[in-house]
Amino acid sequence: MSTSSKKPLDVTTRHCSEHRHKAHKHTRDGKKKKKKTKETTKPKLKLEVEEANKSLYMCILEHGTNWAAYVVRTIKLSDLLSSSAVGDDPLPLRQVAYEAGSHLPGSVGCGVWGSQIVFTGGVTPSSPHGFRNIGPDSVWHTNVYAFETHTNEIRKLDANLQGGKLYPLTVELGGKLYALSYRLVGHPPSFEVFDPKIGKWEGLPQPPFFQVGSPYYEHASFSYAIAGTKIFASHEECPVFCFDVAHPDRDWRLVSTMCRGGPFPFDNKVALVLDLQGDDDKKIMFAYSHEPWRLWVYLMSLSENQEIITKIGDLRMPLLPDEFGLPQRCEFLHIGGQKACLVVTEIGVRAEDAPAYNELGTHKRHGAVIPFQFEVDITKVDKDKKNCLALQFMPLRSFEYHTNPPTLPEPETVGCFLL
Repeated sequence: MSTSSKKPLDVTTRHCSEHRHKAHKHTRDGKKKKKKTKETTKPKLKLEVEEANKSLYMCILEHGTNWAAYVVRTIKLSDLLSSSAVGDDPLPLRQVAYEAGSHLPGSVGCGVWGSQIVFTGGVTPSSPHGFRNIGPDSVWHTNVYAFETHTNEIRKLDANLQGGKLYPLTVELGGKLYALSYRLVGHPPSFEVFDPKIGKWEGLPQPPFFQVGSPYYEHASFSYAIAGTKIFASHEECPVFCFDVAHPDRDWRLVSTMCRGGPFPFDNKVALVLDLQGDDDKKIMFAYSHEPWRLWVYLMSLSENQEIITKIGDLRMPLLPDEFGLPQRCEFLHIGGQKACLVVTEIGVRAEDAPAYNELGTHKRHGAVIPFQFEVDITKVDKDKKNCLALQFMPLRSFEYHTNPPTLPEPETVGCFLL
């Protein structure tokens, strides 16, 4: 996951039109523009052999009436990125696993554990509206389920969490699996680690933002950044705190130098942080903004007692076709080297096309991938931060899938990975 400093890219960014994304695309006289059938010649992302062999996995919660289904769909990365652009038919995702039942919790976390994708925590009865429908009769779960990419099977693991968790951040670091709840649910610990050598989950220090009575205790949307062994977390009412998994006996600490003592300036669940070759204390971090639709790039410095982020890029991203609607949920993925992508896993349906919220059936959903490649001139990082980055967007690609009948119209993407 390191990047190198080669000669700059020829294009710093592929500019998109300045107009705002609307629900319908019209000309000035009100007539619809014709759909393009051919794509002009544009550069395509070149993949190394190892990268071309990766597949995109999307883990989706589908909901019926008081039951949930864990669905895993996939497509080979090389097929997706070599396909025609969005103007043509989207490529279908292939369903490789399906597990359904009233015993399966919703509002789960999702992460990679070796060759497995794990589903952690959650609550029953499951609801497509998540914590908005949690009540006094809700049951918090400590179960952990795993999808094995070699066999395409979903099974329940033997080791349960110590406490229930809502949408926990689930991440593997240093050969161990960590789960940090998105909100305090009254079942401590809110932060745990699974060590395969011990074979069980163990509690870790309670974050200040989950300590009742703390000035940072607030139900708000969290943003995370993971750099090396450090987990950084904040929300709009809470400054950045850090936990270093290399020192599990230490408490979470306030990072007063980060963001001038305030929260992260973005509202993404997890930003993408990558190494910069030649400087162990500096990283490059990618985040995004829904409105305006932009890619934000930061230089992250992890020098002792001087942990800061500095914005070095603010770029317009390629727009989705108007017939697709607006992006609702996105996730960054590192393809390899100096290549990454933003996956739009959920796209809003236009009001006039949306089914009733409780309409059971099979529903078509679209998604898109925005690939990009980048380079950072490490020699300019300290002297010329505004000109140390070169970044080029590649043609946007689209995909689609149909939910399994009979399900409600709001499938929920809980994880997106390249394996």
